[in-house]
Amino acid sequence: MNKQKLLQFFDKCRQRKESLVLATVVETHGSTYSKTGDQMLIDADGVGCGLLSGGCLEGDLAVRANVVLESGISQLVTYDLASEDDEIWGMGIGCDGSMQIFLQALLPHNNYRPFAEIADVLHGSISTDVVIGGTGDEPTHVLHVQPPPNLLVLGAGLDSVPITNFSNELGWRCTVVDHRSAYMDGARFPTGTLTHCIEAALLAEKVELDDFNFVVVMSHHLASDRAHLRQLAECKIPYIGLLGPPARRERLLSDIGDAADKLRDRLHGPAGLELGGRGPEAIALSIVAQMQRTLSEG
Repeated sequence: MNKQKLLQFFDKCRQRKESLVLATVVETHGSTYSKTGDQMLIDADGVGCGLLSGGCLEGDLAVRANVVLESGISQLVTYDLASEDDEIWGMGIGCDGSMQIFLQALLPHNNYRPFAEIADVLHGSISTDVVIGGTGDEPTHVLHVQPPPNLLVLGAGLDSVPITNFSNELGWRCTVVDHRSAYMDGARFPTGTLTHCIEAALLAEKVELDDFNFVVVMSHHLASDRAHLRQLAECKIPYIGLLGPPARRERLLSDIGDAADKLRDRLHGPAGLELGGRGPEAIALSIVAQMQRTLSEG
């Protein structure tokens, strides 16, 4: 689920004071497209943002969302995806699982609760628990909401662009830093990407490194990469990717001395999974795939 696109959709609707329906997966069994906590938003015209299935349920959810807005009454719907008939709870999809989805109205006069609280988390950097439902006779569901993953790219060459594009599609936040002002053309990067021109030696002074989940060191400049790695050794970023062959990695680690010991269990160099393919896009895909795997493994 791309949380950034969900957030953008919500922000636009809130600015126009439009009512919405929040659909939240609150329970699943077996094999399902979405898991507990996944969400989508549906406006009064049935236009949705987000997917809770591969497209099988969204039409029905749009119809139910209209009922929720008209009646003001929330719905808890169970979809039996394994059913092969057309019973009211069976969709005849033939998947091996079931899910419960809670639909509730988000209204201007109620300050768009509870998604307004979720939006605050997505805009910020601190995770928190948010109550879904729980008014009157409605069931209560507590979701732990986390901010989107945060990626730092150290180097703004042309090969950094596909990395930011892939991360943007996943809904990650992205910041690009380079010491060369000529490289800092924000128009090359997806909307929302932060760009900073910072001398390599001043990185830790200018950027709060512990705010990031991932960093990719790719300035293609030995002195800059050396300065970056020396500072990254003192931070807590769990994934540090480094471009270049193993010999270059070992040279850089040797250059930074004892600081290298603080990096080795987090350093992926050469960065990326062995997916095959050549060129910036294929390399970017392999790096983002490795970061995604690291994120999934916790």
